[in-house]
Amino acid sequence: MGTRAITVVAVTQSDPFFTGRFFEAFLDETGHLPVRLVEIVLLRNFNESMPALAMRLWKLYGSLDMARLCGRYATARLAERLGIPRGVEAIAARHGIPTRSLRTINDPAYLQTLGERDVDVLLSVAAPELFGARALRAAPSVLNVHCGKLPNYRGMMPTFWALHNGEREIVVTVHEMAEKLDAGGVLAEYPVPVTPTDSAFDLAVRAKRLAGREVARLLARLRTPTWPEPHAVDMSRQRYFRFPTRQHARELRASGRRML
Repeated sequence: MGTRAITVVAVTQSDPFFTGRFFEAFLDETGHLPVRLVEIVLLRNFNESMPALAMRLWKLYGSLDMARLCGRYATARLAERLGIPRGVEAIAARHGIPTRSLRTINDPAYLQTLGERDVDVLLSVAAPELFGARALRAAPSVLNVHCGKLPNYRGMMPTFWALHNGEREIVVTVHEMAEKLDAGGVLAEYPVPVTPTDSAFDLAVRAKRLAGREVARLLARLRTPTWPEPHAVDMSRQRYFRFPTRQHARELRASGRRML
């Protein structure tokens, strides 16, 4: 068992709204736990260019909400200039955590360094890429944080889809990664109640904050008798959701909910 801290490399994408909230909570919690985040790997958002990302978001939000989203983005960047970290890079810098931008997490040369550094956990947090076979073997534990119940909400933006479908709660799932997306053994589930006033944005933020705190506590149990036994996902009940369209956003609004 030993006394060495659990070492973690996280793989994510940068934004000042959601992934930043995960790492805020995670790093606050690990301050008094035997868990050490040694590096954050940043992949391109949705694994696409900035113009393509902007077009993707505009198609979802529409012009009015897109303008509001841009306003929130500008406010977050101004906050960073005033010394209030919002994005992943700024939060990492405040805590002294190095970041590394990669084109792909499946880079064999990079994956080799995980073993050389005795990394215990390779942790996917909204990583926009499938992990290949080599990445799935690159650390003793390769885990994913998915803000949706499995197998009911496999795929993209599960908090949006849970709200769209009228769920009373969403479930943050921590599971082992497998070659099939969102199909590895489930280690832990954390419910997040949906309140009457929640927007899709609000719910995603709250889920990421809860996930950061609970994942830190979970990883502190690694290499102890309290580490949970994974249970298999029943793929016969699976549903896979793609990135929502403008029509899906309209349906959400028609139900009385807001995007932002």
